[in-house]
Amino acid sequence: MASGIASFTFAFFSSHAKFHRATFRSSAYFNGATFYEGATFSQADFEAGVNFSDTTFNQPADFNHAKFSGEVDFTEAVFKHSVTFYGATFKDRVRFSGSKARPIFANTLVLDLQFARIEKPEHFSLRGLAAYASWFVNVDARKFELVDVEWKSRNINDEIFILTTNGVSSPLRMLAIASRHLAVNAEENHRYEEASTFRYMSMDSRRLERWRGFGFWRFYTKVGFTRWEPRIVSESDVATARRDEVGAPLSLTRALTYSAAVMTFQRPEPRPATTAAQTIVLLETILGPVQAALLALAIRRKFMR
Repeated sequence: MASGIASFTFAFFSSHAKFHRATFRSSAYFNGATFYEGATFSQADFEAGVNFSDTTFNQPADFNHAKFSGEVDFTEAVFKHSVTFYGATFKDRVRFSGSKARPIFANTLVLDLQFARIEKPEHFSLRGLAAYASWFVNVDARKFELVDVEWKSRNINDEIFILTTNGVSSPLRMLAIASRHLAVNAEENHRYEEASTFRYMSMDSRRLERWRGFGFWRFYTKVGFTRWEPRIVSESDVATARRDEVGAPLSLTRALTYSAAVMTFQRPEPRPATTAAQTIVLLETILGPVQAALLALAIRRKFMR
């Protein structure tokens, strides 16, 4: 606990700096400091302002569940690794400001703001830096001050990789919501081309969520296709024999080739033995080509950028 002003200006932390659950009663200054092996400020309580301007974080920086009651300044700080503010509380102005000469998120893949409580979102400022849309999942960025932000990737697979690496559940759904919030932010600030890009990313994420991991062939392994025929060895067996009306599902490998044949409008054998199987074949005959066309369109749009 620091009751007076805490000054670590131009300090050099050669080993992992641990300020876990530390309480700073007055202003704290880390401007110009270098954290060589990483920094942990999880659950730290900054009761006044804190200055991290020109600070360098060479390894992961952990501010999870930290509480910032005063202004927070990360002007031209450099994060060379991941930085996490999961569940953090920001009660006043927050400033992330970089420049081409000193990019604030130099090689950062993960900026985690999930479930952060930002009481003055219109004063949460990101200026002159590069960012990913996936950094804004599970936080409402509609009122953030986003000025001269270069969006690093408009490739959904890259964004999903980042979210998966960060352990985000339902990454496609979360990316769709975050992109929609960023689109609203861009529209309200008259950045219409950027808004259009985020709208498309949101819709594409929802489309992929709807279809990813879905394949008609999965159903073919659960519904009846092949029938067994009764064995008739005598004339009396004809009267008692009953034909199979349920059928057996296809094997995994057979289901894959069967699905491909249906999608290309062939008539593979065996024929569907049940109403459920017939329905699935009919749906794939209609929806399969549509799904393929949407995929081709997405690939075309990607290479047109």
